[in-house]
Amino acid sequence: MPHLLNIWSVVSRQLLSSPRVLLLLDYDGTLTPIVARPEIAILPDEVRRSLEELVDNERFVVGVVSGRELAELEGLVAIPGLIYAGNHGLEMSGLGMDFVHPEALGFIELLTEIAGVLEQELKDVPKVLVHDKKLTLSVHLRNVLDSYVGKVDSTVTSVVEAYAADGQIKITRGKKVLEVRPNIGWGKGEAIEKIRQDCGDNPVPMFFGDDLTDEDGFAVVQNANGIAVYIGPPRQETKALHQLESPAEVAQVLALLAGSDA
Repeated sequence: MPHLLNIWSVVSRQLLSSPRVLLLLDYDGTLTPIVARPEIAILPDEVRRSLEELVDNERFVVGVVSGRELAELEGLVAIPGLIYAGNHGLEMSGLGMDFVHPEALGFIELLTEIAGVLEQELKDVPKVLVHDKKLTLSVHLRNVLDSYVGKVDSTVTSVVEAYAADGQIKITRGKKVLEVRPNIGWGKGEAIEKIRQDCGDNPVPMFFGDDLTDEDGFAVVQNANGIAVYIGPPRQETKALHQLESPAEVAQVLALLAGSDA
């Protein structure tokens, strides 16, 4: 898996061959380092400047695709002209979109009820965080002692199974997080494809992500002859064909894009 910065001259030529570039990035662990609590993951100033410059460049369509709730994501980034895809793409804004997946709306009441049960069932687990995001919910484990992780996982599994034995709800596992989501065949990959199609001029897509929930996005981007970039130590199981070590290196790439003719 080549390091993106080591083959930047090759990547630059590929970007120059397309009239436009669709540049999409995950938020936590990609644009910002992973931190103890989600609300303190603040976009670095240099990243914000690069994104603002790229938004002003007509050759780029720029967006953030995250598991965070859309309103929270818009508040954290707060750059006009970006595409925002929240809740793994179940809700999106920008580029003329005001999108909420119609099937997801029917799960709001159920997910809120599940979140309440999980808060009660996990109340004795120190520092666990249950976050009801309306269209999905997250159980954050970043500050939970390793000795409690198995208990949290089994509790979430049993609660979800009790509420959705017919398979309407699914659990996905990421870095120190369990996600409870509607099982409706929609994730970051489908969201990225919708954004790409809505562009109308077949831009070359780039997608940067760091977690398991980004893998379907990597697959969609590479099927479109784009550039998928995994953030973290090289690993064999990712679908991405390119790699960067950290959000700091993502910032370097954004600065290169903002300062180049790519």
